[in-house]
Amino acid sequence: MNLRGVANCGMFLGIMDLLHGLATLSFYGYQYGSHYNCYWNHGIRWCTYYLEETNHSKRVNLGLGEGVICIIFAILLIVSFSKYKWWLAWTWLLKALAVLGLNGYFVTVWVMETSRSYHQFWNRHNYDQNQVFLLAGIVLTLIELIIMLIFCCVVGSFTHKIRKQQVPTMETHI
Repeated sequence: MNLRGVANCGMFLGIMDLLHGLATLSFYGYQYGSHYNCYWNHGIRWCTYYLEETNHSKRVNLGLGEGVICIIFAILLIVSFSKYKWWLAWTWLLKALAVLGLNGYFVTVWVMETSRSYHQFWNRHNYDQNQVFLLAGIVLTLIELIIMLIFCCVVGSFTHKIRKQQVPTMETHI
């Protein structure tokens, strides 16, 4: 595949990451609205306790920031492939590792909390809400991991092709 084909593949990957960032932002934006408009029978004091106890409120706030950061880095990734800036493309990897770490942390905490019995007084809505967060965390982590694996292959090839074109050989000086 030539350099232009690899760059197009990278731009497509950037668009996929942009959609991932928009999905993250919209999911946590919806959760922000629904969490801070408490509709449970237990009242606002129960909502505050539940959100703090399950780390959902912290995850919602961090998730909003994650969505914005994902969008910014996806735009940088698209720009790096369109302008043939291989060093800028590699900066995206920092964002991917941070997102994997953040999502991995919260998924691990939620799985450990689900195995405890402190939440035995929760009603069905609490269990459903916890499962929504757990499933969203797992799905977002897997999508980011898949994008990151494809990213490493594409950007590695992209870097190699650009560096190969910029290195003078003996044949060009003769």
